[in-house]
Amino acid sequence: MLTINHDHKPGIDLDPDGNASMDLEAIIEQIWKDLEGTASRSDIRSVVIEVAPRYADARIFTYVPIFIGKEARRQLLGSV
Repeated sequence: MLTINHDHKPGIDLDPDGNASMDLEAIIEQIWKDLEGTASRSDIRSVVIEVAPRYADARIFTYVPIFIGKEARRQLLGSV
């Protein structure tokens, strides 16, 4: 089950038992740095929140942040 925490710091809990969670803010910040400010953090956040649920059924969560970042960058670079 994927839940996105919209309260404070963006994060996702990919496991209903709470065993696998990610800090979306860290992913957003890294993408912003990689794109050297060519996309706003708000735009990046929107894309990351859109992309993240695609990985809700991942069996291994270790690389999910990398996959989310890669897909988000691809989408953002296509729109820049």
